[in-house]
Amino acid sequence: MGRPYTGAATVYSSPRLELSRLRKAGYFTKGAITSGSWSWSNGDKVQIVTNWTNAEAYMELIFTWTHPHTGENVDMRQRFDMVSKPSNLGKGTVLYFQCPRTGRLCRIIYRAYHARDFRSRWGFIYRLYYPSQTCAKLERWNERYWKAESELERTQGKRNPGKYRGKPTKRSLKRDRLFAELERTDELRYSIAAWPKRLHEIFKDMANS
Repeated sequence: MGRPYTGAATVYSSPRLELSRLRKAGYFTKGAITSGSWSWSNGDKVQIVTNWTNAEAYMELIFTWTHPHTGENVDMRQRFDMVSKPSNLGKGTVLYFQCPRTGRLCRIIYRAYHARDFRSRWGFIYRLYYPSQTCAKLERWNERYWKAESELERTQGKRNPGKYRGKPTKRSLKRDRLFAELERTDELRYSIAAWPKRLHEIFKDMANS
């Protein structure tokens, strides 16, 4: 794998594996062993093997880690024993990764800050940021608006989230939250709160003159 991002890493700038995307790509097929590869725009790549049977469920990653100082390549092999939990809808089960560093269950794992292995976002010495936390203050509302817009676009083409047993589904509630966030941040990014400090001072001086 190539050298990872060397600054303040974000959840999107670092190589990441999402269970939902892996499932859509055909991994974790129940009763089968599935293998393939996954790559990122920075050149990083892993070989993936998933096994989900009645006896066990696990994922094995095979990749090359590059030492950040010497450039030495090290062959790596990492296994995740998956944890299965009952769905909150009362039907079926949901798979989770178990972070090798913290033991926490998660649905997304990352490799950041020169780490040799994949972990949850809580498993690194340094914090993994969201893009809105690293951008300039005046761009923060734009970042949050674009993020909500992007997530809503990903839901297009999917069946109507609707209700289950008379109650809104988690997907329906999430979609409502995204629409509310889109409306709120659209107002804020054009509000006085998003103006540069210098403009605030100019208008303050004009009001006092």
